[in-house]
Amino acid sequence: MSSFNPYQGWAAPSGTASGSRPSIYGALPFPGPPSNLPTLFAFRFTSFAPTILNCIVIGPAPQSRPYFRILTDAPMAGVTVFQNAGGNNFALCQWHRHPEVEIRGVVPRQQTRNMLSLTEDQSARTMTATHANGSTTMTFIPRDNFIWIYSNAAEPELLGRISRSSTSVTLELTGEAIHIGLLEPVVVATFLLQCGRTID
Repeated sequence: MSSFNPYQGWAAPSGTASGSRPSIYGALPFPGPPSNLPTLFAFRFTSFAPTILNCIVIGPAPQSRPYFRILTDAPMAGVTVFQNAGGNNFALCQWHRHPEVEIRGVVPRQQTRNMLSLTEDQSARTMTATHANGSTTMTFIPRDNFIWIYSNAAEPELLGRISRSSTSVTLELTGEAIHIGLLEPVVVATFLLQCGRTID
C-alpha cells in the first residue's frame, strides 16, 4: 500500500509544496476513520491495459465477476467510456482542455472539476449524485493510505473508501451506498481521481 498517493487528483493548497499533505483537521466536520468499519463490499479496478484508462472492474468475492469495463480512445479518441456488464454505456468522459463527464440519469454533463469540486481549502472534493431516493452529496477525503468517502450530512456517514496497490485500485462501499444507487457514480469518481490526468 506504500505506493498509493491518496492526494493524487488534488491541487496543492496555497502555501504548501506539491505532494505534501494538506491539513484537513478542523477544516471539515468529518470524523476520523471509525475504529469498527461497517461491512464494505470491494470492487477492484484491475486488468490494466496498460493503465487504469483501460481496465475491468471486478465485483466482490467470492464470485468476483466483472461489473464494469472502462475503455479509453475506443471507439473514439479522447473519450473514456464506462460500460456495465451488459455492454451498455452508462457514463463517458471527454478529455478536452477542461474535461467533461456525464453519468446517465445521475450526473448531467459538466466539467469534471465541477462534478468533483474542490473544497475551499482544497483538502477534499465533493460530488452530488441523483438516485431513486433523491440525491446524495459525498465528500472524498484523503487521509493516511485511503480516500475516505462520507455523506455530506449533519451527521456524516461513512460510505466507503478507495485504496491502491501496484496492480489495482480498490473501491469499497457499504451495502447501503450500493442499495441507493451510488455504485456507478462512485466508480466514475474513483477512476477520475486515480487516472493520472488533470481533472481541474
